[in-house]
Amino acid sequence: MRKRPRQLFMQEPPENSSPLYRNLISPRRPIEELARQRCENMWRLFEPLADPNFLERLPFEFHQRWFEMYMGAALVSAGLDVSAATPGRGPDFEIHAGGRRVYIEAVCATAGDPMHEDAVSEPIYRDAEGNPVCAQVPHDRITLRLAHSVRAKLSAFDRYRNAGPVMPDDACVIAVNLREIPHAWADAKEFFFRAVYGAGNRYMVIDPRAKEIVATGREHRTLLTRAGGAAEEVAPMLDPNHEDVCAILGSSADAWNMREPFGDDFLLMPHVSAQAPAPRGLIRRGSELSLCPGEESGTWTVAETDYGAPQPRGPESFVVEHEGSQYEGEWEVSGRELEIRMAGHGSAVLFRGDGDPAVAAREIAIEMLRVYGAARCSSAVRSRGDRKA
Repeated sequence: MRKRPRQLFMQEPPENSSPLYRNLISPRRPIEELARQRCENMWRLFEPLADPNFLERLPFEFHQRWFEMYMGAALVSAGLDVSAATPGRGPDFEIHAGGRRVYIEAVCATAGDPMHEDAVSEPIYRDAEGNPVCAQVPHDRITLRLAHSVRAKLSAFDRYRNAGPVMPDDACVIAVNLREIPHAWADAKEFFFRAVYGAGNRYMVIDPRAKEIVATGREHRTLLTRAGGAAEEVAPMLDPNHEDVCAILGSSADAWNMREPFGDDFLLMPHVSAQAPAPRGLIRRGSELSLCPGEESGTWTVAETDYGAPQPRGPESFVVEHEGSQYEGEWEVSGRELEIRMAGHGSAVLFRGDGDPAVAAREIAIEMLRVYGAARCSSAVRSRGDRKA
């Protein structure tokens, strides 16, 4: 007889459970109802992979356990041959692909202990009087929090190898979610690059005599300094000492903020010299990077494959009618964006490829005419009378 599926959410939240879990038990807003439905959809895919204590721990470790479920559901829905390791004895997920075993260990980076000087604080956008203020983004602190989580899982893989489940020719991937770090989700790729590859601040060199920019670039920093003065390593995917981990998979999703299909936010960042690389296009969700040596020693050329981007289209011209006149514009699908240009104005919106870009472009163009004004959005205006002539 088929085993009856377990329910993801309890009827009543247990004492001291996460507020996030409580909101989903009794959703009051449409966004909460949608988040609960997505969680239940994920659970149907993930339940066979869940460890026996998953439902018991979910109310108290909601985001951490949610990310584990999200990872599992993404792998299953991608059609991979995935299984769960024995709890406490191996990585979270085991995949068989291309004649190789691929292990994935998932972790959620956090803001840190709020009493510690290296913790990342929630931004404050208004002062005591309610006036808006600028919030400084603590780039180094965020990078250090990500590096801390990665380092913990690098150590975990060392233990798994010593214990036997993971062999030298197995590909190992660390999946890191940064949603619980304040500021970080808004520019996730930037902070992953800082923590994974040591990308530093951007700079430019200006020739004051010629009054022109003569060079631009980014600092490369493999060591960051904590508030107490200790130096911490970052850039593990450039470090030969960590070539036994073939990639880091970054995610910025949470139960309320995620794209479909599951895993569409993934960013797979490989080690430059992995001893056991994962098969290219393993998951085919989100984006995957590839690194090639640059012309100068110690530099790398980065290429990105976005599996969720629609096919590029355009540029194509169009004409829309607004308040008795026709206006000319141009649209183009590039990456995940639909770009619309009219005279000196432009707009770019997220485009997933599930509609007609020409129709969407015309709708956006009419809105641009309403917002900016017809005279400012047109380099070619023809009235009804002109068209009849």
